[in-house]
Order: sequence, then C-alpha cells, then structure tokens
Amino acid sequence: MRNAAVGIALALIIVGCSQSVNPVPGTKEVPVNLSASFSGTGATSGLSKVSVLSSVDSVVIDSAIVVLARIKFESHLDSMDVDSVESDSLESDDDDELNVKFRGPFVVHIRDMISVDFAGETLPPGTYNSIKFKIHRLMPGEHYEDSDEHNGKAGWGADLPYGSSIVVWGSVLKDGLWMPFEFNFDIELEFRIRGDFVVAEEASSVNIAMNFDMGMWFVNPFDGSLLDPTDLGQTTRELFLRAIKKSFGQGRCGRDDDDDGHPDED
Repeated sequence: MRNAAVGIALALIIVGCSQSVNPVPGTKEVPVNLSASFSGTGATSGLSKVSVLSSVDSVVIDSAIVVLARIKFESHLDSMDVDSVESDSLESDDDDELNVKFRGPFVVHIRDMISVDFAGETLPPGTYNSIKFKIHRLMPGEHYEDSDEHNGKAGWGADLPYGSSIVVWGSVLKDGLWMPFEFNFDIELEFRIRGDFVVAEEASSVNIAMNFDMGMWFVNPFDGSLLDPTDLGQTTRELFLRAIKKSFGQGRCGRDDDDDGHPDED
C-alpha cells in the first residue's frame, strides 16, 4: 500500500450533506454521493522543520487509511464552538437512528490527492448547517464498506486497519536519515463541523465537500515543531491526539457543485 508519495499536509473531503431544517414527510429524497479527496497547504515533499528542538526535518506520506462511521447530517447547530469529543462521551442523540443515513464504517484508502468516492445514499431536501461524523476503530469481523470496492478497484490494497481508526504509511527524515514508518491511531473520536448548504428538492444529485487539513496531524499544536511518527511514547501520543482533534475540529464543509473535492467557496 506504498504508492506515490503524498505530502503530509493533506485535506479530507467528504461529499455529503445533512438532515434538513423542516423535512416534509413523504418528500422525495435526493441522491447524495460521498467522496474523500486529500490535498493540502504544504509541499508534496513533506513539511519543513519549524522548531530546532525537533530532530525531525521532514515527513512524507505515501498512503493512508481513514475509517469513518455514523455520518450524521444536522440543521440545528447554533454555536460556532468546535465540537469534538472522545468516544466515551458521545452525545446521546447519535442513538436516533433516523438522523444517521451514512452508517459505515467506511474504509477510505488514500493514495494521492484525487477525490475518492466511497458511499452513496439519499437524503431529504432542505437546508443544513453541520455535519457530524465519527473516526471509527475498525475491528476484526466487522462489516465495512471499502472505497476500493466502491470504485471497482477491489484488491488494490490488502491492508486493512484492524484495531485502528487511522493508519499512515510514509517516511521521516530524522537526524539526517530517512526512516520508513507506519503510524496507527486507535482512539475513536466524534466531530461536528459547520457548513451552510441547501439540498434542493429538484436536484438530480448533490455533492457537498468537507475539508480537513491533515497536515496538522504531524505538527505539535503548541510550538509548531514536527512530531516524530516513530516515537510511540505517551507524551508524543498525547500531542498527536491534540493535533488530530484540532485538524478535524477545524474542518469546513459546503456545496461542491464543480466537483473538485473542495467546498465551492474555497
């Protein structure tokens, strides 16, 4: 699963939408396609070292897997505060089966910066202002939907992140030497991001993009230095957790009418 190098500064795009403000019972639902694309603000060769205190000079991503689940579409977000919580304190409204259309889990294979389709559903027309979703730890024997199979590419990658919610393969330039790494993140997190958009009743289909700067994953959120993906110490793991929560918590979403994998306002 080690394909062409992809810069660590990435962005996750999900093409989807949300629960309408005033859904009319019996209203014909609109087809919605979900996709993920990965691009970012950093150079494709990696990130440069920011702090002289770090032994890491650069990080390059070859490929990655992100497991998504319980993608919920909402119309009642009032606060602008970032809402990201760990799985042991998820809100009880996620038990409302009617509000979760895209259940998953969805195993999304990331090999380049091209949009990856991974799911399709229908949603009631209406106005939406937030998307809530879960970064999910995939367990052995659990039924899942695979982005490769969804795109007719079954067998492209045999790697599955059993026991993990995010896996990243790449190389790190550390103390002057390039070292391969496999970074596994196994904690489940739930996020909600804001985005105002409309699913029109007359639309034949709708694309909505959610964008996350995943380049933030390997950056210390306190001093801007690069984190070492080969360091499995508790302190570093805590910094990775903070960096990943910041990345997803600051995500953006909106209509993607031009189908470029980014919210149209970008």
